Amino acid sequence: MKKLLLCLVTAIFSLTVFAATPTIVNEKVLKAFNASFKDAQQVIWEEHTDVYEVKFVQNQIRSRVTYDVNGNILKTMRYYYEDQLPIFIRGKLKQKFPGTKVFGVTEVATPDQLNYHIVLEGAKHWTIVVCDSMGYMMVDKKYNKA
Repeated sequence: MKKLLLCLVTAIFSLTVFAATPTIVNEKVLKAFNASFKDAQQVIWEEHTDVYEVKFVQNQIRSRVTYDVNGNILKTMRYYYEDQLPIFIRGKLKQKFPGTKVFGVTEVATPDQLNYHIVLEGAKHWTIVVCDSMGYMMVDKKYNKA
């Protein structure tokens, strides 16, 4: 029994040490990140095939940025609430979806486009709306509340 417990503790310790190994970030990528996000906090890096992904918090907004190996931004994602949405998009939401409130926003930006994935809460439904930077909106999904 003691041997089993010792093996279990050793295995768990080994996994946590392995998981805690920090990602070594390419110098170009790190320089680009530090130049763009000087006040970033809670920074966590991950390395994937040919890209680096960094998760962080800046100005109380959670963000995720994907870089190529040359330090170019490929994609950004920011997670926030209604108050960070552009005013004209908030106005369009109120017009098009009266009686709902914004539960959360995921902003997805690439070099070619900017989209907002907006979760709306109504009395009977959850609605996910995709909106582009011009204010064009489309209902992506709708769920009944339990």
